[in-house]
Amino acid sequence: MQMKKFLIASIVLMLALFTVPVFADDFQEGLDAANRGDFERAFDIWEPLAKRGSALAQFNLGLMHDKGEGVKRNYKMAAKWYKLAARQGISSAQFNLGWLYSKGKGVRQSFKRTVMWYVRAAKQGNPVAQFNLGLMYDIGEGVTPDYKRAVKWYRLAAKQNNAQAQFNLGQLYESGERVTQDYKRVVKWYKLAAGNGNELAQLKLGTLFEKGKGVAKNHKKAAKWYKLAAGQGNEIAQFNLGYMYSRGIGVKRNYSEAVKWYRLSAGQGNVIAQFNLGVFYVEGRGVRQSFSKAASWFRLAAKRGDAEAQFRLGMMYEDGDGVEKDPEKAVRLYRFAADQGHAMAQGNLGWMYVNGNGVEEDLDEAAKWYRRSEQSSKTKHNRNGEPLSSLR
Repeated sequence: MQMKKFLIASIVLMLALFTVPVFADDFQEGLDAANRGDFERAFDIWEPLAKRGSALAQFNLGLMHDKGEGVKRNYKMAAKWYKLAARQGISSAQFNLGWLYSKGKGVRQSFKRTVMWYVRAAKQGNPVAQFNLGLMYDIGEGVTPDYKRAVKWYRLAAKQNNAQAQFNLGQLYESGERVTQDYKRVVKWYKLAAGNGNELAQLKLGTLFEKGKGVAKNHKKAAKWYKLAAGQGNEIAQFNLGYMYSRGIGVKRNYSEAVKWYRLSAGQGNVIAQFNLGVFYVEGRGVRQSFSKAASWFRLAAKRGDAEAQFRLGMMYEDGDGVEKDPEKAVRLYRFAADQGHAMAQGNLGWMYVNGNGVEEDLDEAAKWYRRSEQSSKTKHNRNGEPLSSLR
């Protein structure tokens, strides 16, 4: 998890409220120019003000050098102007200067100075500075890990509705590795973060409601939170929602909806979603039956190492279903799955050796794979059709 950089997308209007009166009219003229997108004009207006001591003009010059707006990007100059504004108490300048020190941009990297400037900004109520301090103490970036301090700073940011701080607090209380595990607090912080749009918190809440951890088990609420996270593009939530629609858990069974969400998840590389789509195309669930499309989805999952997909695709090449019959490819795919302990693939590989199909006949090799298949069957269960919801 990376620390956030507090860069303002456009020059902040509210900062103008704190402009020293003697500079107010000129500063506003620069602000109007910046808001029109005329950053060069804004720079020309603010530079003399900054040299005369206007803290806000100094901050905005730093921001322009930082972002390369109106001038060529120059982190050294950004640091210079931020420092002048920071010394006059501008919290955003203090934060941005701390960030530059953390990355060694325009200044020599110094986590000690990062912490110093973040603390100054945080004490003025800057929520992103508070969050970043919490994160530094949480993961030990540039400082000795200190979970009490991490919680302290996260809490301050969380109280200002910083969704990432709220989520991180939930994670700390859920893991129980560094603070006492407390699911009431887990649910509290995840709900706050989820309500503020944090997709990971929405995913986590869905999982808690599905499993009944810290809350009464409620599949409808699980589906609700998964849908919110899935709508933001969360791959795992998309998969889980697809699974719920395929089984009618928390929602009315709807194979078309299941396909929709599996497809979105699969498009992001989710291997089990890719495999499930292959199964749906084989069985014609929510889609028109198509062995060739099934083979395409199995192939994607097989390339990512999914043993069941390798086995299914191997059978398709052996039988010529949806693909041109190719016993040698079938053997290769069976072997990939067999090497992962897939019992049925091991059995099929043995059968190929018995019949000399795609390989030279070799009864000793066949016997070896049959023995492995028997042993694997005693210790493992291969997926049969759509796998259980997982990935959480």
